[in-house]
Amino acid sequence: MPLFLTLLPLYFSLLFTQPDTFRLAQDMEQDLKLLRNSQYFISDNASLAPSLQTVENDLQLFKIVANTSLTNGTYSSTKHGNHQVNKWEFDDGEIQAIFQIETTVQLDTVIMQRYLENRPPTPQKINNTFTFRTYAVATKSNPQKLLYITEADQGLLTYILDHRKVEIIYSKQKEGLSAVFPGFVEEIEQLVSSLQKKP
Repeated sequence: MPLFLTLLPLYFSLLFTQPDTFRLAQDMEQDLKLLRNSQYFISDNASLAPSLQTVENDLQLFKIVANTSLTNGTYSSTKHGNHQVNKWEFDDGEIQAIFQIETTVQLDTVIMQRYLENRPPTPQKINNTFTFRTYAVATKSNPQKLLYITEADQGLLTYILDHRKVEIIYSKQKEGLSAVFPGFVEEIEQLVSSLQKKP
């Protein structure tokens, strides 16, 4: 069954109110504004010609989740290292759980700046703070149906729809993001997987 049809009953069965703690709608709105005013490259493992339009079409699925009421879900909040996990669990319907994970990463390091010209690499100190928010949806048929990762200043960085993965690489990138993000994604995917295995 197509993902849209899977989520459609939930969309209509719930009201359009949501707790103030669930920020997906606000983040998506801000992320789309940032995308429209930025230069970027889109990597999509399922499309040879990804564009802003394909991204906006994909995000319609996340809007279904963003606009649903979570009042019928059982809410819990836990801390896992530097990850603050908000979770809504549902007894009925295809969706089993919705996660919102907030993570602050402080980067204080020295990297070697390399040049295309015939110049020796030079050390560059980077001190920056990253505030990531990750949204994940677990369904009965797929424990990681949807995944959406954004950073407060940079915007949307990656999302996953089933087996499809899309990444946004900005031409003007927040300093140190490329050093932090790969490790963060690996850690967050492991965290989401472990959270979904718990009863």
